[in-house]
Amino acid sequence: MRVKLAEMMAYRSHFILSVLLLIVGDLVVPLVTLLVYRSGASFPGWTLHEALLVQAVFVLAKGIAFPFFFGMVGTTLSQVREGTFDLLLLRPRPVMFMSMLSGFDPDDFGRLVSGSVLFAFAMQGIVIPGGAAWVQFSLLFIASIAILFSMSLFLSGILFRWVGSSRVFDIFDAVSGFGMYPGTIFSKALQNVFTYILPIGLIAFVPASALLGREGWGSLWTLASAAALVLLGIVYWNRMLKNYTSAGG
Repeated sequence: MRVKLAEMMAYRSHFILSVLLLIVGDLVVPLVTLLVYRSGASFPGWTLHEALLVQAVFVLAKGIAFPFFFGMVGTTLSQVREGTFDLLLLRPRPVMFMSMLSGFDPDDFGRLVSGSVLFAFAMQGIVIPGGAAWVQFSLLFIASIAILFSMSLFLSGILFRWVGSSRVFDIFDAVSGFGMYPGTIFSKALQNVFTYILPIGLIAFVPASALLGREGWGSLWTLASAAALVLLGIVYWNRMLKNYTSAGG
């Protein structure tokens, strides 16, 4: 991680520009939401600040998961193609751990900045919740990061066998975009898909709803679901690693 940071500091202007572009990109959807509400339209049952809270939680979760976890998707793809993934296998550390470290990307910390700014703005128009709501939100936010971690394992694991699947990250990015909107605006069928099949709604909608007092303590079942997904992701990643045939395969 220190080496990665040193690399970024060697080209400070590139690093600063990358962070700024990430911040701008993450604020595009909230800006559209702001324009929608200013035009007189709205998400049914959600005020402007409540809708922005969902988007802020989503960006914050990505701001933690992407620097530490999601970089392994791109690095696994490039290393398997080039045959350099063998070097990780030779190191006296767990391969998954080394894969995460090699994918560490300080640029993505820009999402923490944009998410924090958006979160502070959203909270200005919301009644400050009590301590219990913050505890529930914190637990569910940990679950959302765990869900993103499990997704990074699934996306990177598939690349050991199908190295030509370079668009898996783009597909995830497109599908996960639905998580930036309140789940109640979708049909019941889509709500079930985004909750039980593709747990995108659990990333931001459920934690934000808990902070707003719309979810009871029963929503903590998300913790068990996230733990199961992480366990399944670890098993899947290690099983797919066995299919890795090195540069000569």
